[in-house]
Amino acid sequence: MITIDAQKCARDGLCVQACPVNLIRMDGGAVPEEIGGAADRCIRCGHCVAVCPTNALDNALTPAEDYRPVPGDRPDAEAMENLLVSRRSARAFRNKPIAREQLERLLEAARRAPTASNAQQLSWTMIRDPQRLDRVRELSIEWMSGNPARSHYVEAARQGRDVILRNATALAVVHGPADYLWTAIDGTIALTYMELLAATMGLGTCWAGLVTAASAAIPDLLPALGVPAGNKVGGAIMLGHPRLKHLLVPPRNAARVTWL
Repeated sequence: MITIDAQKCARDGLCVQACPVNLIRMDGGAVPEEIGGAADRCIRCGHCVAVCPTNALDNALTPAEDYRPVPGDRPDAEAMENLLVSRRSARAFRNKPIAREQLERLLEAARRAPTASNAQQLSWTMIRDPQRLDRVRELSIEWMSGNPARSHYVEAARQGRDVILRNATALAVVHGPADYLWTAIDGTIALTYMELLAATMGLGTCWAGLVTAASAAIPDLLPALGVPAGNKVGGAIMLGHPRLKHLLVPPRNAARVTWL
């Protein structure tokens, strides 16, 4: 699985340190080598290749030619903090579809989000078809109709307000195997990646919590969301061009922290 160019290898042991499942060993000043059975336990994280400063190492499961350089123009701490504190959920969208190229860019970023042990078990549905979005609204309202605690949503829907998708023109749904323990957590991280990038692109997002909850209770909703049998929804967010612009950063509760 792992091959090392002895002429290029600096024998610095970085690959040994980087491997999260201890599949590479190095004896003294010798060239590192993989441990027996490594191919069966490798999680394909690619760290062994990515940390080698001399490009001496290759991993057959993550070929070196598939890597790309780390960008040099990443935002500094202040720019990143400004994005995090200024991002707002959009609950009013303009009737303007998002270009497919923009949605593909969001998906490309979301697939880079970390997953448990690099399992990469997530799949996506990007819903743009108006009739399918209407079906998602219909089934979600049907689910809420039997819950008195959500009667205000149902009443607002009867008055013509879109309380489910807020007139968003796209809905991103992430899903994974029903028996995979980390579908919801991995999905939440991936959707957060998507949400933050969308904010830099002038797009609005809002977590579709009602759709996610309804998907666990109404079997008919899963096909409408493009989720195959055997999978469950890990989360969903609405996407669109925001109708409103927030000019201020609202207050939030102070962090409740225990320092130990």
